[in-house]
Amino acid sequence: MCGGGAKKPEETAVRIAMAEQAATYLNQYGQYFYKAENDFISSVQNQFSDNNYDRAVAAGMQQAAAQYEPAIGDMRSEAFNRGFDPGSGAFQAESDTLRAAQARGMGLAGADRGISNTDLGFAGLQNVVKMGQGQQTDAFQGQMDLAGAASSRITDQAKSDFSRSTSLQNLAGTAVGMGAGYGLNNGRYT
Repeated sequence: MCGGGAKKPEETAVRIAMAEQAATYLNQYGQYFYKAENDFISSVQNQFSDNNYDRAVAAGMQQAAAQYEPAIGDMRSEAFNRGFDPGSGAFQAESDTLRAAQARGMGLAGADRGISNTDLGFAGLQNVVKMGQGQQTDAFQGQMDLAGAASSRITDQAKSDFSRSTSLQNLAGTAVGMGAGYGLNNGRYT
């Protein structure tokens, strides 16, 4: 009675095209993006390693030291050129004060880089979660902003320390005064 000769359902052209497109995307993901995602996840996990913290802290301390060394050298050179006794109490006190400021700046810069390293790690974890949710993110802009802010803080701290240095102010004032005196008296002796 019922012969049961039902036909196989035919797929519409739209469904076939969508299936082919999905297969293409899955292939591309496996071929290109899977490794990139795993590399990013691995780098985020490494962000929290002791070695990464050590490198971040050392980089901050080196950057801070580099901000102080030229000015300390200039102060010493100018003092020697003016005939100050390097063993005098005033010279030693000022030198010690600047070295203490340098040490403080290095410590603060190292701690700041350590904290920034943690912030970068958690930002990376947040991006891993967003990748899993299919949300598009810019993982590197925040890292560049943090690095720029850290460099600015180090430079500002060094400028502040040197502006408070009485020896540097006195040396600069003497040099300007001598230059002005020479310029004003230059015509008198010719």
